[in-house]
Amino acid sequence: MAAARSIVAARIAARSWRPEVELLLGCARAHVDIEGAARISALVEHEFDWDYLIRVADRHGLQPLLHHHLTAICPTAIPEIYAQRLREAARRVSALNTFLTNELQRLLALFAAANIEAMPYKGPALAAELYGNVALRQFSDLDIIVRPRDVPRAHDILLAEGYAPLPPLNRAQQALLMRMQCNLPFTREQNRLVVELHWAVSAPRFARPFGTDTLWAGRESGQLGRTEIKLLAVEDLLLALCVHGSKHLWERLAWICDIAELLRQRREVNWPKLIATARATGSERMLLLGLRLAADLLAAPVPAEAVQALAADPMVSTLAAEVVRYLFTPALTPSGLAGYFRFQLKTRRRLRDKVQYLCFVITPTEKDLASLTLPAPFTFVYYLLRPVRMLTTGGPEHFQ
Repeated sequence: MAAARSIVAARIAARSWRPEVELLLGCARAHVDIEGAARISALVEHEFDWDYLIRVADRHGLQPLLHHHLTAICPTAIPEIYAQRLREAARRVSALNTFLTNELQRLLALFAAANIEAMPYKGPALAAELYGNVALRQFSDLDIIVRPRDVPRAHDILLAEGYAPLPPLNRAQQALLMRMQCNLPFTREQNRLVVELHWAVSAPRFARPFGTDTLWAGRESGQLGRTEIKLLAVEDLLLALCVHGSKHLWERLAWICDIAELLRQRREVNWPKLIATARATGSERMLLLGLRLAADLLAAPVPAEAVQALAADPMVSTLAAEVVRYLFTPALTPSGLAGYFRFQLKTRRRLRDKVQYLCFVITPTEKDLASLTLPAPFTFVYYLLRPVRMLTTGGPEHFQ
């Protein structure tokens, strides 16, 4: 652990952040210690661009944590106009999160009554587990994992509750989607409510970090308010979050904050098993990238097993530097499809994993399926349509 801390300290010392970014990094955690609080108090005493701070906190989904810690540490140091903006932002997030949490509890009860096992993923469950308060982690939808065999029944329950697939798909298209992707979005109340029904945590050709049986066998017990829930095992959750972050180029600091909090709070992780699983399934570099970013940016503790793996793969440091280079700039991520494409290929070490990703790129999504209704013998046309839609609509999100 000492080696890990020395690596982290050297990297942090080597980088010079503007004070607003340094303050945001100091607040991007569930708890701020005495030393951290002193540093935050010292930072706000100097000339400060509060407008920039609030904008960048919003972009990274960290306004609730920023408000929470500044209010506790130095409430009088915030100019009133900006204090009011932070209060209003925190209230909006709290109201939405409470609304979504209540809806999640209601849906879980409906699934349970129908004998459908369900696990909440990210969202309120992760907020409660890592931050102790659903208002402190910003989220905008609900992710629920069910067994593949239960997807049709869960689908029908959501329809009965006023939800509709987003975009609209018929049964044949949904069956095709289940073979190619990992979730089906549903919406209600003009997109005010979005529920993503998952049967896996990643599309098979993007990354397959664990099988369905393993996912359910390792589940843990948790609590969401007064509702008893089931959660992914910590090793599965950590790997799933790192795969998700890599898929989206780690463009939000809040995702890195989640990894850092897991590293701080869940010391019982079976690291040899986790690293071996990630290595065997081709997602090791994604896992290590998440750990590297959490260590570099938020001083998260990295276990000796991970330090050894990081030292053996210098590409992880290269990828981390690329993420950090864009993290606090207007560009946000590497430019265009080419930049996204290069990044994703570099997150895969083995040739067969790179080839699998190339297959994922042309795998149709729900939007591709919704654009054209085809009879079963002609579903191959969706694979031809996919590249055309990506090139004509543009944007890295079409590779995701």
